[in-house]
Amino acid sequence: MARILIVDDEPVNRLLVKTVLEHAGHEVIEAADASACLREAQSHLPDLAIVDLYLPDTSGVELIQKLRRDPKTNGMRIALYTGSNFDAPVRDFMALNRITHVIPKPCEPQELIGAVAAALKAMSP
Repeated sequence: MARILIVDDEPVNRLLVKTVLEHAGHEVIEAADASACLREAQSHLPDLAIVDLYLPDTSGVELIQKLRRDPKTNGMRIALYTGSNFDAPVRDFMALNRITHVIPKPCEPQELIGAVAAALKAMSP
C-alpha cells in the first residue's frame, strides 16, 4: 500500500485519519504543523500528503507552495483535508499546485478511503 503523510494540528483529526488508513493497509506518518511536515516529507518521501489548510505555524497554502518548490517533494501527490468552502481563489490555487482531491472534514471512513484511493491513482504531478 501507500505511505501517507497526514498534516493537521488537531490530534483527534490525525488519529481518525491514521486509524482508518492503517486499517486499510497504508503506512501513516503524522505531522502537527508545517515544520514537522517539511521534515517528514523530506525524510520519508510519502506517496501522498493530506494537508489541512489551517495550521498553527503557517497556512496550508504556504506549506504546499514550499513542498512544490522543493525538487525532492515537488512530485508528491497532495490532497486537501478541510472543512472550508472553496471559492474561486482556492480552486485556482489547487489547479496551479496540482491538487486534484479534497477530503472534507468530517468524513465517513469509506469516504476517506475512497478519496485517498482516487488521489493515489491520479497522475503523478
